[in-house]
Order: sequence, then structure tokens, then C-alpha cells
Amino acid sequence: MSIARILRDGNPPFTGTADQAFYLRGDWPASWVAGQPGASLFRCRFQVADGGPQALHVSADQRYELFLDGQRIACGPGVGDLDHWPYDSYAGTLAPGEHLLVARVWHFTLPRHAQCSVRPAFLCAAEDALHAALSTGTAPWEMRPDPAWRELPNGACWGVGAKTGLLVDAAHLAGPVGGGEGWQPCVSIRTASSRQFQRGRRWLLTPSTLPAQHEAVIRAGSVRLGDERIAALLTGQQLVLAPGERVQALIDLGHYRCAFPELDASGGGEVSLAWAEALFTGAGGDGKAHRAAVEGLRFDGVADHFTFTGPRGTVRPWWWQAGRFVEITATAGAQPLLLHSLAWRETGYPLVGEGAVASSDARLDACVPLLERTLARCAHETFMDCPYYEQLQYIGDTRLQCLVLRAMTRDHRLSDLALAAFAWSRDDEGLLSSRWPTWEWQAIPPFSLLWIGMLHDAWLHDDAQHVRAHLGTMRTIRDRFAAFVRPDGLLGRLPGWHFIDWVPAWGGGGEAPGQLQGVSAVATWLFAYALRLKAEIEDWADEPHLAARDRALAAELAAGCEACWDEARGCYRDAPQADSASEHAQILALLSGQLAPSRVARLLDTLERDQALIRTTVYFSHYLFEVAARFQRPALLFARLEYWRALVDQGFTTVPERPEPSRSDCHAWGAHPRYHLVASVLGIRPAAPGYAAVRITPMPGPLQRVSGTWPHPLGDITVSLADGHGQVSVPPGLPATVVLDGRVTGLDEAAVKAELLARVRAGRAAAPGFDVWRRQPSFARGRILYA
Repeated sequence: MSIARILRDGNPPFTGTADQAFYLRGDWPASWVAGQPGASLFRCRFQVADGGPQALHVSADQRYELFLDGQRIACGPGVGDLDHWPYDSYAGTLAPGEHLLVARVWHFTLPRHAQCSVRPAFLCAAEDALHAALSTGTAPWEMRPDPAWRELPNGACWGVGAKTGLLVDAAHLAGPVGGGEGWQPCVSIRTASSRQFQRGRRWLLTPSTLPAQHEAVIRAGSVRLGDERIAALLTGQQLVLAPGERVQALIDLGHYRCAFPELDASGGGEVSLAWAEALFTGAGGDGKAHRAAVEGLRFDGVADHFTFTGPRGTVRPWWWQAGRFVEITATAGAQPLLLHSLAWRETGYPLVGEGAVASSDARLDACVPLLERTLARCAHETFMDCPYYEQLQYIGDTRLQCLVLRAMTRDHRLSDLALAAFAWSRDDEGLLSSRWPTWEWQAIPPFSLLWIGMLHDAWLHDDAQHVRAHLGTMRTIRDRFAAFVRPDGLLGRLPGWHFIDWVPAWGGGGEAPGQLQGVSAVATWLFAYALRLKAEIEDWADEPHLAARDRALAAELAAGCEACWDEARGCYRDAPQADSASEHAQILALLSGQLAPSRVARLLDTLERDQALIRTTVYFSHYLFEVAARFQRPALLFARLEYWRALVDQGFTTVPERPEPSRSDCHAWGAHPRYHLVASVLGIRPAAPGYAAVRITPMPGPLQRVSGTWPHPLGDITVSLADGHGQVSVPPGLPATVVLDGRVTGLDEAAVKAELLARVRAGRAAAPGFDVWRRQPSFARGRILYA
């Protein structure tokens, strides 16, 4: 007997089990059935007459855990919105005879930003012979409340996306899964349906496109403070507490982890497990010291509580926790409490690391694991800004996370889903929610412009054809912003929060001077930058008139920003009457493509020498690094990398949200140097849509040695530089251009782009048929030598 998760491209083939006309419109031959707030158990006993292939499809509002014949086989569904509600598909073989399928469904009511919901509900739709025996609404499913689970306030994680503390009563979990009393026949709510038919019905089903989350049980941690007997528990040895005895200890997991704690215990008593990213210098989560420090500091975290009243069992919360430190407190009741073991079931998106980077800078290399760990800890069923607080997928964060993901692995499914999810959030006026999926739509207008950048990244790195599905969204964003361009050429103020960067000088909202008044050079240049990227996509989409319109509007915006030009300083002020000038305005002006060469040179020099410019912080430094790569100014990149080099010495094991004081200690937008070490330092970048050609422009700066790999679908692209010499390896079938000291070698890049674009527009494969560069060259600075 084996049942495993599978991925589907479309709706299941419910042949012969429903009115085919309604099925083709989107109706399913199964119904959603009602659960209760908190946790509910659903069960169905069914017979299999003949063993063989079986398939079923499962979803729930909000989460389910699935058991077949007492064995846990799956959990889900992934995160979606009400018009794109994911379902999971399973296939395998079942032996003839009776079987029991049980689902535990959680539906909690405290606000979780990332969790959309209608009401507690469960769905199972089986194909073919199992339909009548197993599909909800048809088969004899039963339901009862599961009193083992009770929700607790969020506490320190006030903005958490899907994670609160729980009170878990292990006594209710004793016995076989699906047992107990109080079962009642399930009540049908409504027919299940997909998006093809009626959008007002909600829970519109769409197939899950991601693999199951990775889970691995590990034993880790050391006791830093408190009762040393807990150390034995972490290695699987039993700890017995006498009646009334209490123990407490602070566990250091070694580095930042996302995991379900799994506690094996029996007897009577209570155990709490509270999680924190770091310890605090003050009360109420104020102030942090060295991130590995514990002496003399305060613990403040979100806790799960477990109660035991007899039989032995292993318990874990319904959602994983995050952080580096765990405070365990165990108290025996009137009888002894036996703690048999404490382990951690680590979880996250199943990333397979396929890229690599190394250099002669030991401090820089030491922070690479932090960068990769930060990306991994913020990649689950969606990308997340941070795993400890919101757990939300934001556009500004996600664009950078997608680039880091592409530098690390060939699996881009999480990026594809993110791009589509933001497009789903488009409102009637053409703007996107800054974060999605979520029950709470939020307007950060600059993020809608950055989604165009995210689309441009996908156009270059992935299958360019799937970008066509999002051209309409891109165009509505452009038109919405165009309606707010003032007669003087500056971008007026759109409704919403105009976050740009967590710059201390800008105040608590991260908004540049002039943005609230609608006279911001930063906002105007950001729109011009987005128009440049959109115009390049329009050219590819064979819409030259739309591209020309975008470039004309970008030129109008650039002319408007002349009111902000400071000739004496050689830079743009943040607003026409502002005293301040930021790196952000200069960066976006340079990326807009609207400046004359003399102005470009002036701004680059100002960026390198003017220490009075307001500096980018962790997030927006990505765009500074883009300028460094685009204009080959390594000093702009390498000097700013010192922030990341210093993190290891400060005790960090992931990258924080911003310079101190930082709320979040794990924020994946800060992982972007992992992308730039390969894409900017080694200079490995797409030279045509769909990564159908590569351009390599090394920028090693002060590094004596640096090497790395970009995981291209056709094979690894590898560059190795040492003492001014280097080697390049490009997979067969991939046109390549190498630029050394400003001189192009290899294939003619302009010809490659033109031919590839022609082939894409004609709908033909891009790479085959070229006289490609198949040899592996080695090169010295300024000239090329073929091995």
C-alpha cells in the first residue's frame, strides 16, 4: 500500500462521476463538508474491491493533516486566496479490503495575515471506483470536534502570519487516530468548484503547483542556561520529574531554524516550549545584544503549551515555530512526568542547492551560509518576509528572493507561483496588494512598480512565454501610475503607504522626502525605471508602439526631475525644495536609462565620493549593487558588503531586516548578496529572454580569487577567476558572450539578441540551431585564449 503526493497541471478527470456539462464549467462531483472552529476530525471507512491505482484530491479551510489506516501521510493545503484555493492530489495503490481515511482540520480565529478563510470545512474528491466510497458529500463521512487543541494569543508575534501559541491536551490525542466518541454524519456546505465557472462562490479550486514541504527530524541544541538535565533529553534520553517538580532551561539550537517541536512524554504535568530569535536587553522585547549572548538578558517569545495526564504519546503544534532559542519549562503534576525525548521536525520548501560561490575573502565566504540559510528559512508554501513575525509574501521582498533562488537552484516553481499570486491581487484600479495571499489587502504603490521588475526578471531568467499571461496586469499598473503624473512631470501621490527603505533619517514609515506630498524624485525615478523594464518586455511582445509610449513617458518624468537637480553637489535632491539627497534617487535615475552619458558619469562619481548622501539599508542596497554591475563600478558593491561580512562576528546566523535596532533577525530580502556574488561579481547574467543566451562580465574588484556556478536549465555556467586569469564553462547549446575590460568576445551579442527575439516571437525554440560557442575558454584580463 502506497499513497504519495503528485502535481497536476489541471483539474482532475472525474470521468463518468458527474454531469459532464457542469464539470466542464468547473463543478466537481464532491461537496465541501462543515467543520467546527478550533480543530475537527473527519473519518470515512471504505472498501477497496480490487487493488490498483487510486487517486484522490484533498483540501481544507484552513489546514488538514491526513491519516490512512492510522499512518500520517500528508498535510496541507498550501496558502492561497479565495479565488485560487489550492487542493492537493494523491495517487497510489491500495490493497483490497477495508481502509480508514482520517483528516484532522484546524481552523483558528485569531488574525493571521497570511491565512485567507471562509469557514471550517473539508473536501475529499476521489476518482473512478473510489468516488462513491470516498468523496465528501457522497460517501458516509463523519465529523467530531477535536478538543485537544486550543488557541492562545499571539504574544510577542503580534503580526504573525500563521503562527500562534497553542494549548495541546495530549490526553485527547491518545488512542488510535479516528477513534473516540461523538461522531456525527458530515453536513454538506456547497458543491466544490474550480475557477472555470462562478467566481462568487469562493474556495475556487486550483491545483497545487508546489511539491510537499521538506520535513526532517533532527536532534539539536545545547543548554545555555538552567537545568542541565535537559541536555540529556535533547539526545533522546529520558528525564523523570517527581510530583510537583519543575525544571526550566534555555536551549540554543545553534542557528536559526524553522521546525515543529516534537515532545514525547507520559505521566502527568505541563510543558511549555517558547521560541525567540534572540534575547533582549529590556522588557517587552526591547533591544538586542550580540545574537549569541544569553547572560544577563531577558527571554520573550511565543509559546506552545502541552498537558499530559497519562498515556505516552508524541505531540507537536499544528504549525511550525521559528527562531534560535527555545525556553522549555516542565512541571510535574500529582504524578510523575516522564519526558522521553524532545526533537525538532525541520521544515521548509524542498530547496536543492545547485549553485555555488567561493572567494579569497574568508569573511565574505563565512557569510554565504547566512545568506543561503536566510533564503531557505523564508521559503515555505510561499516566500515570506520573515518566519517569526508576519510570514507574508511582499512584492519588494519577493523580487529579491526570486533572484537568490535562481542563483541557488533550477527549481523556480516558488517564483512562478509568487508572480502569479501578486497578479491575482489586482484591484479595480489596477494596483496590486503589497502582499499576497492575505485576508488584508494593503497598498504600497511602489511595490506594484517593483512587480514589473519582478516580471522582467522572470522574462529574462525563466520561460519567457509564460510572461504573456501577465502583460495585462503590467499594463494596468502602468496606466494607473500614468494617471498621477503631474503637469510638471513629477509623479503625484497615489493613495497608500509609499515605503521605499528603512532609512532612519526618513522617519518610521520608510518614505522618502516629498512622497507624501507627491513631489518626490525617488518615486518619480522609480516609475521611470519601471517604464524602462516594461518597454523592454513590450519590444519582446512585439508591441513597439506601447514600448515607445513608455519611453516617451519616462523621458517626461526625467525632465520633471530636473527640478530636483543640484548642480553644485552633482546629484538629485529627494524633492524640489528638499535639503536632503539620497543614494536612492541617484540609483533609480541611473537605472531608468534616461540620462545622458555625462550625467551618468557625474552621478556615479557622486555615489562613490559623496558621504553625505542618505545611504541605502539592507533591502535597497540590491539596487545599488545593480548600478555597480550595470556600470562596472566595483567599489560601490564591495565597500557596502562590509555590513554582511560583519554579521558573523555579531552572532547572527541569518540576515536581519535592517541595521540595528532590527525587529526581525531573519529577513530574506537581505540575502540578495548571494545573487550578486554570481550575477554581479562573476557577472553571469541572461543575454536574451528565457536565459536563451548568457553574457559574462566579471567584476572581481579586490578579490584575488572568486569562482561560482549559475544553475542554468541546460547545465552549469561556471566562472573561475584567479590573479587576473580565469576560466569559463558554458553548457553546450547556450550562446555565450564574455566581456573583458569592456571588450566583447565570443558571439556577437546584438546578433544573438535579435535572432533569439525573432525566434521567440515566431513561437520557435530559442537555443537550437545556433553556431554556439561550445569550447571552454580560459582568459586573461584584456584578451581571450581558447584551451
